[in-house]
Amino acid sequence: AFSDGLPDYKPELAFLPAMQRRRLGKAARLMCDAAWNLAEQYPAAPLVFASHDGELNRSFELWLELMKTQTVSPTSFGLSVHNAQAGQWSMLRKDMAESTALAVGLDGLETALAETSAMLQEGAEHVLLVLADDPLLEEYAVAADRAPMPYALAMVVKPGRQYTLSLFSDNASETGGEPYWGALDWIRFMLSNSREETRRFGTRRWLWQKTL
Repeated sequence: AFSDGLPDYKPELAFLPAMQRRRLGKAARLMCDAAWNLAEQYPAAPLVFASHDGELNRSFELWLELMKTQTVSPTSFGLSVHNAQAGQWSMLRKDMAESTALAVGLDGLETALAETSAMLQEGAEHVLLVLADDPLLEEYAVAADRAPMPYALAMVVKPGRQYTLSLFSDNASETGGEPYWGALDWIRFMLSNSREETRRFGTRRWLWQKTL
């Protein structure tokens, strides 16, 4: 498994004041840790943020609190919505650039790249793309797909000829379903010597190619 033998990583985020760090959930901390230096290098880049889980664990905490006390903290509720991490990012960086927050399904990385491609087509020179997920805690005994660990992936995307991504339509009965944390497998592909990789999600088949 991805997480076998890995230590529990806790981003220090020394570039943020302690009070601001305390307000961040695990996925938001990982987002800042993964993307902050890239944003410093590309300060005018619009943001595409994508997440499958969003602030799911915070939402579960709110539901439990609501059942116990019949009330919830407005601040906690505001930080539980799906685009909270993108909003926090904008406020922490005092960044008024365009941003998009996507609630994605299984092919989250590819969906985010499709949105990124649209921004490039509209004239953006480069786009900061960030995926972040904090899977539902095991203590919540509900049927749910859970990523093997919390993770964040950040990249700056520019027009070029080094890689291609193609989408094909398949018969769902003839294809398997990849897990929603395919971004982790994508990292493996990028670090490998393989020049092609196919990812299948229901009726959608994505073909990654390295054209270096």
